[in-house]
Amino acid sequence: MKTTPDPPAPDKKRNPFINCHTHTFTGDHIPQFLGKKLLPFGLEHILTIRLIISFFRWYYRVPTKWQYRRPYKVLENFRFHIRWFLQKIPFITVPIAVVLTLDTLLILFFGYFEGKYNNEGWFEYISSLNHLMQNIYLLPAPQYIFLRILIVSALFLLIKSGRQLIIFIAKSLFQILRILPGPETKAYLKRYISIGRFAFHKSQMTIFRMLEKQYPADSRFVVLPMDMDYMDGGTAKFSYPLQLEELKNLRRKKPRTCLPFVFADPRRIKDNPAYFDEIKNCIIHERFRGIKTYPALGYYPFDRDILPLMLWACENQVPVLNHCIRGTIYYRGSKKKEWNSHPVFTQSTGEKGKREPLKLYELSNSDFSTNFTHPLNYLCLLNKDYLKQLLEYYHDDSLYTLFGYAGRDQPLAKNLDALKICFGHFGGEDEWAKYMERDRYLSENGFTNPVGKGINFIPTALENSWRHNSWFAIIYSLMLQHPNVYADISYILHDENIFPLLKSLLKKDSRISDRILYGSDFYVVRSQKSDKQMWADTAGRLTDHELELITRDNPKKFLYNHIHQYVE
Repeated sequence: MKTTPDPPAPDKKRNPFINCHTHTFTGDHIPQFLGKKLLPFGLEHILTIRLIISFFRWYYRVPTKWQYRRPYKVLENFRFHIRWFLQKIPFITVPIAVVLTLDTLLILFFGYFEGKYNNEGWFEYISSLNHLMQNIYLLPAPQYIFLRILIVSALFLLIKSGRQLIIFIAKSLFQILRILPGPETKAYLKRYISIGRFAFHKSQMTIFRMLEKQYPADSRFVVLPMDMDYMDGGTAKFSYPLQLEELKNLRRKKPRTCLPFVFADPRRIKDNPAYFDEIKNCIIHERFRGIKTYPALGYYPFDRDILPLMLWACENQVPVLNHCIRGTIYYRGSKKKEWNSHPVFTQSTGEKGKREPLKLYELSNSDFSTNFTHPLNYLCLLNKDYLKQLLEYYHDDSLYTLFGYAGRDQPLAKNLDALKICFGHFGGEDEWAKYMERDRYLSENGFTNPVGKGINFIPTALENSWRHNSWFAIIYSLMLQHPNVYADISYILHDENIFPLLKSLLKKDSRISDRILYGSDFYVVRSQKSDKQMWADTAGRLTDHELELITRDNPKKFLYNHIHQYVE
């Protein structure tokens, strides 16, 4: 007898898709001298953020019907006609290319060699050639200078082979003279371009709409503001409080899809104690979802003035997302004397049993700012023993009362071991690669065995962990030891090399698979890939179950608490 099969069970209603790390701040919120301490020759005062943003706003405000008149369109049209003409007369093209290339070399490099190598035999030939080219034109000095500018422009616009030769010689010369910008400067300039592509918009709403269109229809987005008013990089056109007001309006207009965090800089709390109440107001009444910190801007995540906020967040299970990757956005001021050693961690003096504060020898901004970002700092919040040492270092009666400090031998009445925090960027893709390479380090192996706790953060071993353990291994260990510690994979998703390790972390036996979050770092990551490309790459490399974990199930657990009940 033929039977009808049972109908399939209805699918369990899916949680919404949540991108846990995005940005919508505009160029008006960025300090204009962001290149300070990074761009060479004082260029930060010329190549300012304001200049970059103004250029893009001017460039893109041309009406669509006039797009063919945009500068690059005019230039493209001009190049096409000239190159088409030159292709029709090949017997003239080659001599023109040779003459333009030769003269451009003389124009750009003769002045450098003149006066330094006059007595060299080979220089006499170059000098004669230069005088010959000058005599050919038979023009007075002003017109001659103008003509030479046109010659260089013509070469770079029209003669590909000559342009490539000039660029090759320039790179070689700059490398010899050691004035070619280093990799960090190049990364910063790429960030400039990224800012130009998106931050030229005047409205956070416009940027948010561009983000929405790149993800599934049921998507929601954690929007992270940036308070850069204290990084000593000049002033922004609009200060952070104005950015925050605009973000509040964005939240009200997009109540289901926009899940903003509020920025917490201890220096702002110190200067304006009422800002503590503003943070709580944003979370309780404006329905913001959490707190954002960015220690690289010049403070420790356990700063004296941020500790009361961390305790309030812990008691109310408000998530705290902290920036944890080496990057180009960091404190631009001078290093302070008190930053030469760590407030809590110690190192051996070389004498038996004697210890001293951990020395921090970094001098450049990019190096010493990583001391604020270092994930080991969060032991001073999450570990009650290190928290107690921190309170003793500050020796502040109000903090003693707040945490119930009753003496060195007595436990704290309150601690932060249940603080819900997320390490943004999971330490950085370079730290993932470092972890995978270090098979000879005992402290960076064995994390996935059933009882493994990762690195043992005892006081006598902290110097070694600080200087030698990968940030990935430290974060992984903190996640194994503290059930409320999360990490997102924003920005690093652009690197396809992270996926084999990521897939192993999403297996249940990794014991942290339920606390890894999807994030893209929109629009900052645009210097590497577009969000839609990064999401497509991720969806193509992970299984449906793995995608459900990091984009739907884990974010829900991280973002919602008794203040913010989950709403479909």
